[in-house]
Amino acid sequence: MEPEIEAHITRFLAMLDTAFRRRGEDGLPERLRGAVRDVPRHRFVHRFQADRAGPVEDFAAERHLAAVYSDRVLAHFGPDDAALDSTNSQPSYVLWLLHRLGLEPGHRALEIGSGSGWLAAVIGRLVGDGSVVGVEILADLARRSRGDLAALGIANVAIVEGDGSAGHAAGAAYDRAVITAAVWDPPAALFEQVAEGGRLLLPIALAGGAGRDCHVAVLRRDGDRFRALEAVPGRFVRFTGPGQERGAERRRFDELPFWPGIGATPTSRRPLSLGARDPARFAGAAYAFRLFLGQTEPGFTVFDDGAGDDLAASSFGLVDAAAGSVAVCRPGMLLGYGSPEAVRRLDAAYRRWTALGMPGPAAFELEVVRAGQAPKPGRGLWVETRGTSALVWRLASDRLPGRNLRRSCPDDAFVVGSRYEPERRKRDPGTPAPHSGPGRLAS
Repeated sequence: MEPEIEAHITRFLAMLDTAFRRRGEDGLPERLRGAVRDVPRHRFVHRFQADRAGPVEDFAAERHLAAVYSDRVLAHFGPDDAALDSTNSQPSYVLWLLHRLGLEPGHRALEIGSGSGWLAAVIGRLVGDGSVVGVEILADLARRSRGDLAALGIANVAIVEGDGSAGHAAGAAYDRAVITAAVWDPPAALFEQVAEGGRLLLPIALAGGAGRDCHVAVLRRDGDRFRALEAVPGRFVRFTGPGQERGAERRRFDELPFWPGIGATPTSRRPLSLGARDPARFAGAAYAFRLFLGQTEPGFTVFDDGAGDDLAASSFGLVDAAAGSVAVCRPGMLLGYGSPEAVRRLDAAYRRWTALGMPGPAAFELEVVRAGQAPKPGRGLWVETRGTSALVWRLASDRLPGRNLRRSCPDDAFVVGSRYEPERRKRDPGTPAPHSGPGRLAS
């Protein structure tokens, strides 16, 4: 390896080591370090963009090694400069997720959405004499990644061009499976293709999250269901295909058919605890409540109000079309438009959430089941049917009222207003502070 490239890779590994330590690990694990060193990232980068505002360029070692060997997302482009719906994800984050899977030599692994092939190649090194199948729907990327893998002599990774929603039955059953895109309806094929006791890394698209904002879960196949071992927030490109569209919804106010009739002037305005003390911390404080609304309220909506495509910075609330009513949460403020129904429902949801101790993601146990096997909702249990699959959210027994309830809201999510007394509560270690990156949740 050329000395200049070796120097960049050494710096890259040190950067990853630091990032892993920030996430509570003892640094970059040695097996993962060796796999990353053996699979040079620049060999999988061709026409790309390193910064959103930067130029689209063909990779040239003399100009781009520093950008490629940095902890940033790289966007792929075609020869016509059309953006491809695929990226090289932020290395420290995606490698940390990969570490959660516990890949071992001899494993059979499946990656749906293999993109450039870099992560599939890293997995190939980790499984040793095992095998990896990558499924990529974009034909140009599939062909390019096959060529890059062959040039590096990586023979235990096969890239298949096709729709990942069908998985790849020919290579089943898989000990480990990875989906590197935000999924609304988890593919039914995985119930058959992941081995009993096998693990699945699944980014679950959040309602109203523009198809990219996710609850990223590591799940274990347990009979006819997948049970989450842990989960973190994250962002991935959208998983495409039939039944995957709903997670892309984000609505402008003027798209609501009844909006002209209720006008742009709020009919009610009241203080809201989320972001009340520090609006800059709204994202971290609101994450847990957004997740709860998405689980429990069919009218949950994230609004496209010009804040960009970052879910964490967007206002959110409820839409009740039948009542001609909208409720909008903004930092420190709850706004109502039209009839008071949406505000009433959101206020009731907020009361339920606070009564449960303001649970963050760590408070919920998640199962993914076939839609026809979903249980009925009940006390401390919510069901989201998303097509062929359903998400079953259970509030951990120690979080139910009367069960030695642990408070779990963020620091600035205390309740204010005429109906509540201000109160400081303990931060839930599973609810990330804004802009701090993902944090591990309790198993």
